[in-house]
Amino acid sequence: MVTDSLVILGPTASGKTDLSIELSKSIDSEIVNCDTSLFYRELSIGTGKPSDNILNKYKHHLINFLNPDQEYSLAEFQNEANVSIENIKLKKKLPILVGGSGQYLKALIENWDVSDIKPNKKLRKELGKDIEKNGVDFVYRKLKKDFPENAKIIDPKNPRRVIRAYELGLEGKKVSRGVKEESKSFLKIGLTMPRETLYKRIDERIKKMFQSNWIKEVEDLISKGFNKDLNSFSSIGYYEIYDHLVNNLDLDEAVNLIKKRTRNLVRHQYNWFKLNDPDIKWFDSSKHTVKYISEKILEGKFDNKF
Repeated sequence: MVTDSLVILGPTASGKTDLSIELSKSIDSEIVNCDTSLFYRELSIGTGKPSDNILNKYKHHLINFLNPDQEYSLAEFQNEANVSIENIKLKKKLPILVGGSGQYLKALIENWDVSDIKPNKKLRKELGKDIEKNGVDFVYRKLKKDFPENAKIIDPKNPRRVIRAYELGLEGKKVSRGVKEESKSFLKIGLTMPRETLYKRIDERIKKMFQSNWIKEVEDLISKGFNKDLNSFSSIGYYEIYDHLVNNLDLDEAVNLIKKRTRNLVRHQYNWFKLNDPDIKWFDSSKHTVKYISEKILEGKFDNKF
C-alpha cells in the first residue's frame, strides 16, 4: 500500500473505528479523529468514543481535547488536523484519518479555503432561540432573504450550518468551499452496508448506550452546569436526554427522536460521500470482517463491488 495518508469514512455505526485499530496493528501509524462529537471530554458513551484502553494503546489526535463548553471552528480543526498529519509523517508514520463528519472530513481532504471568523455567541443564542420557537425553516428563510448566496450553499435543515451562514453574512463573508492550491494524496476507504442492516445495527447500538449509563453521563454534565445550548450537545442524543431530564420529555419519545436523528445523519453522510464516487474504495462491512478489509487495503486490492 502506497499513499500519503489513509482516510476511513462512512456512515455512523459502520465500523470505522474498528477498522482503524485493525490497520494500526499492521501499519506504523497514528489516528487523526475527524468526528466532531469525539472532540469533547466527558461525552463518551453517546458518541461511541474508543475506550481508554484503545486510546492509550494506539495514538490518537484531536480526541478528548475540548471541554463541553468550548467553541471550535471548522477553520481551527482544518489547521490543527493538518499540523497533526504533518507531524505524523515527520515520524515516518502513516496518518489514518477517521470520521463520519462529512463537512469536516471533506474540508480537510479537499483543502477548502475556510473562513476563520470567530463565533458570535450573542447572535448564536438569539438564532438558537428562534429555531427552538419557530423551527429551523424560519431562520433559513431569514438567511435566504438577507444573505441569499450563503443560503444556496448550506443544508437548510442543519441548524448549526444555517446559524453559521448567517454569522458569516453579517461579517460580509460568504460560505466558501473554494479549494486552496496545496493538496495531499489520500487513499479513501469507505465502509457501507444495506440501509436496513445499518439501521438495525444503529438501534442495537443505541440500546447498548442506554444500558451503559448514558443517562447518568448526561446527568453528570448537567450537574456541572453544561446545557443543551452548547455545541457539544448537538451530538445526537445529548440534546434529547437533556430534555428528558430537564424538560420532562418522555423517555420513549427521546429514544425515538435519537433513532430518527441518527437515520437523518446517515442520509446526510451518504450525501457527502457518494457510493458511486470513483475515488472512494467501498467495502460492505456487514459482509466482511475488519480483518478481511484490512488485509485487502494492505494488499491494495479493491474491486469496488462492496
